[in-house]
Amino acid sequence: MPTSSKMRAEISTDARARWRSIPVQLVVFACVGGAFNVLYGLLYVLLREQLSAQPANALALVLSTIAGTFGHRYVTFGVRGTERTVEHQALGLALLGFGLAVTAGSLWLLDATIAEPSRRQEVAVLIAANLGTGLVRFTAFRLVMTNRRGSTTHA
Repeated sequence: MPTSSKMRAEISTDARARWRSIPVQLVVFACVGGAFNVLYGLLYVLLREQLSAQPANALALVLSTIAGTFGHRYVTFGVRGTERTVEHQALGLALLGFGLAVTAGSLWLLDATIAEPSRRQEVAVLIAANLGTGLVRFTAFRLVMTNRRGSTTHA
C-alpha cells in the first residue's frame, strides 16, 4: 500500500499530466476545428450563391457542426464507438444555437455598419465570430467528453 506522501506525489503527477493535456487538446481542437471552419467557409460561399447571407450561414453551420462533432469526438478527445453519440451531437447542436446567434449577430452588425459588405468581409466576420465561439465549444466538449479523472471516455 502506498504511503500518503507517495499518494500525494502520484496525485500531483496526475494533476500535472491533466493540465498538460489541456493545452495539447486545445491545439488539436483548434486544428480539427480549423479544418471544419474551412468546410464551413466553403459551404457558406457555395450556398451564398443561391441563398441570402443568413440562410447560407445557418445551413453551413448545421452541416459543418454535425461533421465537426464527429471529428472532435474521434480526433480531439479519442472517443470511440457509438455510446453517447446522441448526447455529444445534442451538445454540438445546442452549441450551434449559440454559434448561430453569435454569427447572425455578427452579420447583422456588419450589415448595419457597412452599406454593401463584400463576401470577403462577410467571411472574415464569420471566421472571427467562430474563433470566439470555438473556445466555448472546446470547454463544453471537454467537460462532456472526458471523465472526472481527465481521461477520455472510450465507448
